[in-house]
Amino acid sequence: MAEAVPAEIIGKLREALVGVKKTTVYREIVEPRDAVLARFQPVFSAEHTPHITEEEFRSFLLLENNHHWSGLHRQGPRMCADMAKLRQALTTLVNEAQPAAERLDKATEMVSGMGKNVASAILIVTQPDRYGVWNNCSEASMNRLGIWPEFDRGESFGNRYVKVNQILLQLRDTLQTDLWTLDALWWYLRSAGGQGAGAPPCR
Repeated sequence: MAEAVPAEIIGKLREALVGVKKTTVYREIVEPRDAVLARFQPVFSAEHTPHITEEEFRSFLLLENNHHWSGLHRQGPRMCADMAKLRQALTTLVNEAQPAAERLDKATEMVSGMGKNVASAILIVTQPDRYGVWNNCSEASMNRLGIWPEFDRGESFGNRYVKVNQILLQLRDTLQTDLWTLDALWWYLRSAGGQGAGAPPCR
């Protein structure tokens, strides 16, 4: 279980959460959330992933459609090079009957290009109350705040994600927000309007 996030950090994040709601970050990322979920949850459902088309998958990777992540499409050609393997990996990833760490390890090993950014983005779409996003932006912001977890030597990606997600879930509950908004908050903290002013944007 993750250690409790210090009260000082919670206070900073509460303040930032108020600030982000007044910015274009909130309007561009958070407000479209329900529409994005309504569109892509069926696409990544356990029933549909064995039949997902390249067009459906690559449409999710575009910022204009996911309204959240701008860099996912760069890995599209690599991930779609073998659609049969991609379908198998996605079916594994969204199979809630298996432990998350095990699913993440298997899926990311099966498909070149399916790293933490893509895998966790798919998970938050399929189960927005259970899985947060681990990407370069969230990692950088959490490191800066001193709340990044420690990993054991040789620990698998899936196990590392579980540790990160435990902190994200704790923050969600303490801040009384949701994981989608929390992910937008990391970008805000790295943008010119947030507490991470001067840091390069990571959207």
